[in-house]
Amino acid sequence: MRRLLLQDLLVLAVGMVALILGISWHEQQLALRQQADARAAASLRQLDEALRSDLEDVQEQGDVIRTWWASGLMDPTLPAQAARLLAPLLDSQQAVTSLNLARADGRSLLFLKMGGAWSLRELRPNGTGARIRWMRLDAQGRILHTEAWTPMDYDPRTRPWYQLGAAAQAPLWTKAYPFYTTHDPGITFCLPIRDAHANLAGVAALDFMLDDLTSAVWEAQPTAHSRCVVVDDQNRALILPKEDAFISQTARRAAFLRPVSATFLGQMAPLLGQALPSGFRFFHYQGSGYIGRVRTLQGLPGLHWRLVLMIPEEDLMGPARRRLLGLLLLSLATLGLAVWRIRRLADRAATPLSRLESIAEALGQPELPPPVDSDIREIRRLDGALRQAQADLTEQTLLRRQLEHSQRMETVGTLAGGIAHDVNNQLAAILGQLHLCRELLPEGHAVLTRLERAETATRRCAQTTKALLAFSHQSRPELKRLNLNTLVEETSVILERLLGGRIRLTLHLDRALPAIRGDAVQLEQVLMNLAVNARDAMPEGGTLELGTGQNDAGEVLLEVQDSGTGIPEAALPHLFEPFFTTKEQGKGTGLGLAMVFGIVKAHQGRIQAENPPGGGALFRITLPAAGRADDSTPPAPLQLRAETRLAGVRVLVAEDESLLRDMLADALTMARAQVTAVPDGAMAWRAWQMATFDLVLSDHRMPDCTGYELLQRIRATGSTVPFILVSGQGLEGFEAALARDSAVRLLPKPFEMPRLMQLMGEMLANRSAP
Repeated sequence: MRRLLLQDLLVLAVGMVALILGISWHEQQLALRQQADARAAASLRQLDEALRSDLEDVQEQGDVIRTWWASGLMDPTLPAQAARLLAPLLDSQQAVTSLNLARADGRSLLFLKMGGAWSLRELRPNGTGARIRWMRLDAQGRILHTEAWTPMDYDPRTRPWYQLGAAAQAPLWTKAYPFYTTHDPGITFCLPIRDAHANLAGVAALDFMLDDLTSAVWEAQPTAHSRCVVVDDQNRALILPKEDAFISQTARRAAFLRPVSATFLGQMAPLLGQALPSGFRFFHYQGSGYIGRVRTLQGLPGLHWRLVLMIPEEDLMGPARRRLLGLLLLSLATLGLAVWRIRRLADRAATPLSRLESIAEALGQPELPPPVDSDIREIRRLDGALRQAQADLTEQTLLRRQLEHSQRMETVGTLAGGIAHDVNNQLAAILGQLHLCRELLPEGHAVLTRLERAETATRRCAQTTKALLAFSHQSRPELKRLNLNTLVEETSVILERLLGGRIRLTLHLDRALPAIRGDAVQLEQVLMNLAVNARDAMPEGGTLELGTGQNDAGEVLLEVQDSGTGIPEAALPHLFEPFFTTKEQGKGTGLGLAMVFGIVKAHQGRIQAENPPGGGALFRITLPAAGRADDSTPPAPLQLRAETRLAGVRVLVAEDESLLRDMLADALTMARAQVTAVPDGAMAWRAWQMATFDLVLSDHRMPDCTGYELLQRIRATGSTVPFILVSGQGLEGFEAALARDSAVRLLPKPFEMPRLMQLMGEMLANRSAP
């Protein structure tokens, strides 16, 4: 390899000479372009000042009118007075073609310049319509002639300029639009008039013709073939170049208020994108080079204009380019020789080395590129060493992935369980406080309905925490008999708002569908997660179909199909793994489908994903049908009246959450029980040793001593006192041992006070029974 490199040193030296020549040519080109940019910048700066001067004159004129109206010096309901004040003022600004003074009650005055003279139109509302009359004015604003009143179906308050001004707190310009009277393109300066209490008195609007700014645009064109145009924030042409041999008057007028890309100015479209850091942009259009610059017109409220200047490269750089052409040809010849020699080197060494680099980069991947075929011995040895390393890395990668999957599942389970425990404590406290409020209010009180709604919302939140616990395998879903069709129909109402207006949601439900046993909240969460994934796969809109049915085995099917981009085939085997996502970084957590998989599995069901013919993605969920033996009447709501059963009962309460502990103490005290409440298991054990209790109510997860450990200590003393163990995470691992103790009951969080009171009453009754 060293010999090959030494043989090509000479060719590389020649290439360096060509490179130096190329750099010199590039620097000269850059200098020429910078000079051209400076010239274009000066032209745009001059145009900016000219446009700003005319528009600021109109703004100053509008401020004068606004001051006169607001101070009462000018009253739009007095046409003669307004004409004498405003006609001389309007004559001072040639670009203003009309002035509208529209009051909030619908009356208005319109000053319109026709044939070099001003006319005045007075409009008064008349029932469902309006009537108008025209007045001809002289130069001093005196009324020379007044026409008769005529009807007119027009209300100035419906015009865009009035609505824009009425909604604004300060004067501002409108976007360009065709005027109502002349149909010529223009803009309007709107001035809201408000009284001392900030109430709208009316809107003053000065119309400004865009054609009156064309002379300033033409003067900004530095060369004969350059083009200068003013566009708005939607890239619509507002002020255009003058006619020449390439631009007809018809084409010029047709381009007003149309996107630049759709007119004869299409070559300017590249300038309307992002500008280069140097401030100008060089581009080609239809075989010709152009130098362009864009400047934003700032400081005028409501106007978002850009001044665009395009100069043919030939106008500025043609002569200098021809002088450099000879040097360029020489450089190209030299570089051609160097490329030829480098290509020969690449055929023997560079290409095999590049393939070795690809193999090295692919280490650890499922497959490596094909072996390198080279007559260089060192390259063949490197190829063999890389392939041996691949074999070692494959085994290590497999073991690492298995470990990472296990760690991810453990992390998710710990996180979900911790969140659910904390939330369940708060929900139990909320349910308890709501119950206490209901107990204190008389029957039929108006607040009871609102408290019941709050309890319903809290129970729904509790179901959500149970879904988290089911995902982390720390809780089992509460399976109840339900109609899957009803669940889909109710969830579709939420999904329509979630999907937005661009996605059509359709339902295909089998009305003969048998019932299933499931957790309604968890199955609703499954539909929500799948719908969100479908929405993200259809950014331009589409169709989402939800369907139900049965398979040949009598199982119930739930299908969710979208018309989106589908699922990559390589992603299908990993779709339900935690933290796996096909979305861009930062847009997906990789937990949505993993949670769906956990919920379906907890319902003893199956889920599979596929790409059906015709595009999109299809998720098919299979759930077992509920048998006839599952038919049961739901239990009636519990009614608490436990005062007589708990009166005088000594209860030890151990709960580390202060809000829940205080609520339990209040509720049991109201039931006439004697309550001792402590914040942890260790203090509960000390209280047990110092007093006698008829029942123990303990949380499981507590510092120093858990609820289960407290139970073991009490049972070690030989006591069989009734013991209620409360947990917000489930008690897998302890259930078998607890089931053997007939005086122990498990109560999941969040619980309702009627359920707790009933359970305490039953346990005390069983203990006193012979």
